[in-house]
Amino acid sequence: MISKQPSLRVAILRNYDTPAQWGKDMVESWKTSIQAIRPGSEIEVFHPITNGVFPNAEEFDLIILTGGVFNLTLPELDPWVEKTLDFVRTTARLQPGPKIAGICWGHQAICRAMGGKIGWNHQGDVALHKFHKRSIATPPTDFIALAEDHEILLSSNNRMISFQGHPEMTNLVAKGIFDADDGAYTGNATEAQVKEMYARFELPHNGVPILQTVIKWLDE
Repeated sequence: MISKQPSLRVAILRNYDTPAQWGKDMVESWKTSIQAIRPGSEIEVFHPITNGVFPNAEEFDLIILTGGVFNLTLPELDPWVEKTLDFVRTTARLQPGPKIAGICWGHQAICRAMGGKIGWNHQGDVALHKFHKRSIATPPTDFIALAEDHEILLSSNNRMISFQGHPEMTNLVAKGIFDADDGAYTGNATEAQVKEMYARFELPHNGVPILQTVIKWLDE
């Protein structure tokens, strides 16, 4: 007899604010991916950047911090960013408590919240969609690097994991981000370079197996 895996309670902190379609598609990609791996999971989306509302962490199995654009190298942070970092620290202290996964900006937010430092981007070799200008310069104490350039970090207590790349991102979402780009990613690129960027979206990536590994990690 095959045992049924338990459904999950997942909170997604959407750390960006955009009217573009890719913003909705990104969240739907998370929901679709999680439901495909653990059918019946309950997924709730929060928008701290727009309304300052955070989840009651104790009600969830997993907290996901999405990508975003706020510059975490700045000494002074917007109030919503400070509250997000405080939320990470508070949630990390809960015993028992949910696990936390950070993606791109969320990866950097966890790093800064836990005492690490953010620097400017160096290209890594993890096969995931990437949209970032900044990266981890110094990881927090008690975090283990699982990929070069600190592109994947795992806390030594096995409660937090973070990725500089986007395991949840589909080719459609990646193209949507570029289609709506205001110059942040393509402003200094030539036409040939832009075409090369779009072509990369068609390359195979490890998003699905990485997400499957993250879901299995929740059971550890």
